Amino acid sequence: MPDKNEVKSKELEARPNRFFSHAVVEARKVRWLPIFCQSGILLDLSVGGFKIEIMGSLKHKIGERFWLHLPLAPFGLHDLPSLDLRAEAKWIDQEHCRIGGVFVDLDPSSKDIIERILSGLAEKPKAKL
Repeated sequence: MPDKNEVKSKELEARPNRFFSHAVVEARKVRWLPIFCQSGILLDLSVGGFKIEIMGSLKHKIGERFWLHLPLAPFGLHDLPSLDLRAEAKWIDQEHCRIGGVFVDLDPSSKDIIERILSGLAEKPKAKL
């Protein structure tokens, strides 16, 4: 019977490329206003989705949609100040105050910016799992 760590390792190998970041982001109810928002740390990012750790208690629910506000300067992108993406929470970890989700209606220009972020993160040292 395979070792539990061996099975976990195979699951991680099957995942698409994901890159770790520790940029501060905001989960906003209102796109252009930093009200009714929660700050968090972007832990994981891909073109398909994200994982953030919220600072404070979680106020989101599975299936809830919000705006994920990503300042771009921490990623070395200075042509735009930030990127606002419509997101939907797919899972919530109350114990660690984490939310994972997907991007909704991602337009080609936003996808291009995410790919630029990922290529910059790919050049940095990888985090150990």
